[in-house]
Amino acid sequence: MHIGIVNMHKDRVDITSLLEAVKELGCSPFILDAVPLSSTELLRTIQHSPIRHWIFSGSRYHIHHEGVPVVPMELFKTEKTDKTDKRFLMICYSMESVLVQLGFPIQERYINRKGPFNLTVPKENQEHPLFKGIRNPMRVWRLHKFYFPRTVLKAPVHLLASYNGEAMIATYKNAVLVQHHPEKTKDGIQFIENWVYS
Repeated sequence: MHIGIVNMHKDRVDITSLLEAVKELGCSPFILDAVPLSSTELLRTIQHSPIRHWIFSGSRYHIHHEGVPVVPMELFKTEKTDKTDKRFLMICYSMESVLVQLGFPIQERYINRKGPFNLTVPKENQEHPLFKGIRNPMRVWRLHKFYFPRTVLKAPVHLLASYNGEAMIATYKNAVLVQHHPEKTKDGIQFIENWVYS
């Protein structure tokens, strides 16, 4: 199976862990660099690709700076109608890009939060296919300065897990949004596998 990787960084070296995780799952990554593509070019490339599963990476860019890569929101306008529909996994910066465009207020810390932590999935969401075979709490890894308070998210976004009041995993139409970096931990790689095959 091929998985599209949209590199939201300036350099491909920053997606090394993500590429390794995809290969570990037995999938072949196809890399699409968001820079210097325009949002329209990025959208058209994905829409015309036969690849169904697309992962948008994190990024070192500041979400509010001009000229930074953004997730094309038109990707989410098509309802699931057949087996050729696209599915998306938005990691960290890419999650922020989606939620900011949806109008949710984002918060900024003075410093980045970096490193592993245990993320508890609420009982009502533990049976979700994304968490199949994953211990609870799951071990995840983060590196982000921006975050969304869990209380600001509402329909059509569905929150699945939060940590210290911050939204960590959510769904939006045909996309899964994660504030952590699933490619960095064993539980996270299982999460990616569940996303691919669920």
